Amino acid sequence: MKLIDRWPIREHISRAHKYSLDRDRSLKKNEIAQLQIDDLAFGGRGVAKDDGKVIFVDGGLPGDTVMARITRVKPDYCESRVAQIIAPSPHRLKAPCQHFDICGGCKWQDYNYDRQLKYKHEQLYGSLVHIGKFVDPPVEPAIAARKIFFYRNKMEFSFNREGDSGLSLGLHQAGYFDRVFDVDKCLLQSEISNKIVAFVRDECRRLDLPAYGIRDHRGLLRFLVVREGKFTGEIMVNLVTGAEYEAYEKQMMQLGKNIANEFPEINSLLWTINSRKANIARWDRYPAHLKSGVLHGRDHIHEKLNQYRFRISPDSFFQTNSYQAQLIYDTIIEYAGVDSQDIIYDLYCGTGTIAIYISALVRKIIGVESVANAIEDARFNAELNGLGNLEFHAANVEDFMAEAASCDKIIIDPPRAGLHPKTLRGIL
Repeated sequence: MKLIDRWPIREHISRAHKYSLDRDRSLKKNEIAQLQIDDLAFGGRGVAKDDGKVIFVDGGLPGDTVMARITRVKPDYCESRVAQIIAPSPHRLKAPCQHFDICGGCKWQDYNYDRQLKYKHEQLYGSLVHIGKFVDPPVEPAIAARKIFFYRNKMEFSFNREGDSGLSLGLHQAGYFDRVFDVDKCLLQSEISNKIVAFVRDECRRLDLPAYGIRDHRGLLRFLVVREGKFTGEIMVNLVTGAEYEAYEKQMMQLGKNIANEFPEINSLLWTINSRKANIARWDRYPAHLKSGVLHGRDHIHEKLNQYRFRISPDSFFQTNSYQAQLIYDTIIEYAGVDSQDIIYDLYCGTGTIAIYISALVRKIIGVESVANAIEDARFNAELNGLGNLEFHAANVEDFMAEAASCDKIIIDPPRAGLHPKTLRGIL
């Protein structure tokens, strides 16, 4: 269990011990219990109590009264899944997505968005208190997203085998790493993305292209990645296959031609190869006969934030919500109080999006990132936008900060593991 997942369990358990416990009461696996949901844990599970014992409820929302089946029993808490909703929460909604009941993606489509923001705020506050040991940290309310549907600029869809020879293309079924259901309409990316997925699925079946097997690691088709520039309208489609492709080269080239003819909106159509067993939508090389893996168009697209353009390659990192990324960067400018004479360090700068976005407002920005390819993209994007006050370094942030000169302000966007102790010492 990740560290970030622990505080809700500890917190809810400590609250439960304020109640008088009936030690003779012991829930058992597969037992059905009537529960009143009164809180939300990190990750989206409802929280209930039975004689003081904490029960996490998949599918439960605060205000629900449910019948839940116990799926796991631990000394201090239980896990369960909603079997029947007896009385729904007043904030429960009908999920707009037709796949909500089986999809492993969205968790709270059936919950009022303002209430979601409330609980996200509380979970951040609780993490700072129970993990960070802060006393009453000044956490401001969450800033709402400008769009709650059709906002993602990147989606990864999985191929999977169905029976002996069938093929599915869509998203993973909740709770299963080896089950993929056919997506008809996902509400996260765009309407044209849904059309691309449906067309590719039909064409792969028609061309008799086999899906890659997650268990035996044999077969061809692994992932379909669709990327979009929300502010440019540019589209990238990346077909990711396994390494054993030679026997299907002709069909794959025909597939690429058919996709390009059907969707003239696509600016970049790629074929890349993931030769590793790990079931993630990454690639490590191109087919031998294709330069840069391009089946049609070019090997990149562009996104635009404010007046700045950014090149996005198939392996580039970019905030997946372009609308909210712009809002984040505007908030950074507001909170930092940047000045035209400021020298700023942008630590863990990635491809330089934050540095480029605020560059016109400051004297100089120095970006630091350990991933060399990201720094190459950052330098390219700075040149693309004609910016001369940016300096990017490919280096470990902790090593850079140990020798760094003084600056006026520091922007930090660290990885999930957090700041290295040497980085903290360098900042201080």
